[in-house]
Amino acid sequence: METIAILAAYNLEDSIASIVEKTKEYVDRVIVVSDGSNDNTYQKAKDAGAICPNHTLTRGKGFAVRKGINFSKQFSPKYVVLMDADGQHLPEEIPALLEPLYQKNFDMVVGSRMKGQLKTVSINKMGNFFLKLISFVVTFRWFTDTESGFKAFKAESLYGLNLESISYEIEGELLLKALHNKFRIIEVPITVPKIVPGVTVRDGLKMGLYKLKTGLKLKIMRD
Repeated sequence: METIAILAAYNLEDSIASIVEKTKEYVDRVIVVSDGSNDNTYQKAKDAGAICPNHTLTRGKGFAVRKGINFSKQFSPKYVVLMDADGQHLPEEIPALLEPLYQKNFDMVVGSRMKGQLKTVSINKMGNFFLKLISFVVTFRWFTDTESGFKAFKAESLYGLNLESISYEIEGELLLKALHNKFRIIEVPITVPKIVPGVTVRDGLKMGLYKLKTGLKLKIMRD
């Protein structure tokens, strides 16, 4: 049983080694994609035992996540965990995300910050609620956290998604396309122990417009 964790990292040379070492306790391999970083994140991650695809100057969370997913295919894992590398996701909660894949035959597990404990600022809470409403409008499925970057998948299900996002809209794309492909999805509580910089209002608006456009497009395809 091979489980791979994919971490998108940007300028985290002071903390990436610790995150990699902790994550290795719960998965078989850790992949760190540090594209766009201009510090020593790439080498620090490798020295800590992560597998790192060749570094490029391209920056964007969606690009990094897609690159990590494509890179992971060569290892033929059964399960893939996606998580942020900035300390807001706790590696020790990985087993809780994997358990529904093992025991209950779900295809996708979303770590819900709203079901667990979340430290953030009010503007981020408002933005997340706005994006949840848009997701509900285009899917008629209610999720407590549509923007969580902490997710686990059956690898064969994840690899079947045609992902195209470059930036933060990757979270919405993963959820919308998983629903379109009739994934069995469940949320589990997670803990976010510290406040991290959220997306800008401009990024939030772009994410909302992306959800409307993509959700309606997928709905037309279904009909």
